[in-house]
Amino acid sequence: MMSNVSAWRALLDRIVGRGKLVFDNASVPLGDKGTKDPKVWALALLARTVSNIDGAILLLDAGHVVEARTLIRCVYENFFCAAAIAKTGDDFIQTMELDDAASRKKQAKRLLNWSGKQDQPLDFAEKLTEFAAALDAKHPTAPYLNHQKTAESGTVADAYIFYNVLSNDAAHPSATSLSRYITWNDDETEWTLSAYRSDDLDEIDETLELACGAILGVTVAVNEAVAGGNVGESLFRLSDDFKTLSNASKAARDNKAA
Repeated sequence: MMSNVSAWRALLDRIVGRGKLVFDNASVPLGDKGTKDPKVWALALLARTVSNIDGAILLLDAGHVVEARTLIRCVYENFFCAAAIAKTGDDFIQTMELDDAASRKKQAKRLLNWSGKQDQPLDFAEKLTEFAAALDAKHPTAPYLNHQKTAESGTVADAYIFYNVLSNDAAHPSATSLSRYITWNDDETEWTLSAYRSDDLDEIDETLELACGAILGVTVAVNEAVAGGNVGESLFRLSDDFKTLSNASKAARDNKAA
């Protein structure tokens, strides 16, 4: 099978370049919302995405496909949030703030429980108790962010399928992901443990396709959220090129399996 790795890398570079242009050309006037402006959060998600992709490429180049796929899973979370911001704006910012409050409440309570088990009282316990009580008073029923619901609210529910794949085969210590670190001989009488390094072009090809799809989704959503217009290379052209290359990769994988 002819690999499309170089083509995917080239497309990924183009999408990253387009994302950087969206960021550099965004105009976010300082208003009453301050940093709670959905545009600010959208641009922060875009910056995080570019950084995640940079890290994933470094890992891929070092042969660590599993770890690269774990980072790309983060990009899908960015995509869900960016799409939700583009569709619901301030409502989703409130959802993210409540998620942050829920996380802080749980962390504070766990730390307080731990400090109560220590032999000596800890200096921060009193302040932490006050902090936890203030959070409870301000956000008595703060819910956690649900990524599936976030994807649905951003009308990108189908992308959650790829997120689940990356969760099982890379991010979580599942049977599938752990099997990558075990090598059996042909008759399965011996096995060895090793730090997994991959030169499987099919999987690298698929990993780059997932990366391109996720960052393209983030870029489109953020461009919509900040009303970025047509800056640099057209997102329509990038989307068309993504579909064309995706179809070519699928056909190549099907031919190999036949």
